[in-house]
Amino acid sequence: MATYQLRPMSLGEILDGALAIYRRYFATLVSIAIVCEGIPAVMNTYVLLGGGMFAHPVLWLVAFVFSGIGGMIAAAATVWVISEAYLGRDPAMGDALSYAMGKLMQLFIAGMVKYLLVLVALLFFIVPGIVVACGYAVVVQAVVLEDLPSGTDALARSWYLTRGHKGKALGIGFVVFALILLPLFITGALAVFVPGLETTFSVGGQLLQLLIYPVVSCAFTLFYYDLRVRKEAFDLDHLGRQIGLGVEPAEV
Repeated sequence: MATYQLRPMSLGEILDGALAIYRRYFATLVSIAIVCEGIPAVMNTYVLLGGGMFAHPVLWLVAFVFSGIGGMIAAAATVWVISEAYLGRDPAMGDALSYAMGKLMQLFIAGMVKYLLVLVALLFFIVPGIVVACGYAVVVQAVVLEDLPSGTDALARSWYLTRGHKGKALGIGFVVFALILLPLFITGALAVFVPGLETTFSVGGQLLQLLIYPVVSCAFTLFYYDLRVRKEAFDLDHLGRQIGLGVEPAEV
């Protein structure tokens, strides 16, 4: 992707662009996922094959913690790679992981507050929870790509950017999360029709999810830039920096 493509995009263009970036940087994105979440995935597989979480409660808990930390690092690194690619630069996995580590605490705080608010909203029926979730759709992108004082500032930032565009966030979320759930549906169906291989298909579904999950970050990162172009003329600002009109360093 090149910088000249920084422009307002339709829902279809965002999804198409996300898949294009995913295909182009497949090796880098999958390598990040494996490095950050490979060990927890192996541990979860062992727990699954060994009788489940009640048979190995300590190992399951360790895997859960590692998976949470690795997932945050993977999300931040993936967003950084996608941003670099979208802005016309050449991202490297090592740089992405190093950058992501520096955002870990802000991501943790922002994520905890975000999911707590979504949970509280869900208690007041489903629709308020969906609205809040859509309003916080680009919290991770705000944490990773902007120089904010704290993780909680990313919540207000995301809410501002998605104002008037929550329906679009819902559309993107519906499509990409359906894509994430697809491997589980497929492997679940195969387990029904091929008795005796339930565990094998379950493990296969988890591995497929690991490969597909970066598409979520791709889509919402492009959505983040779409919002900034619409609300803040980010395309013109970035072009000005490229040709030397800006005096401050870009924030991404």
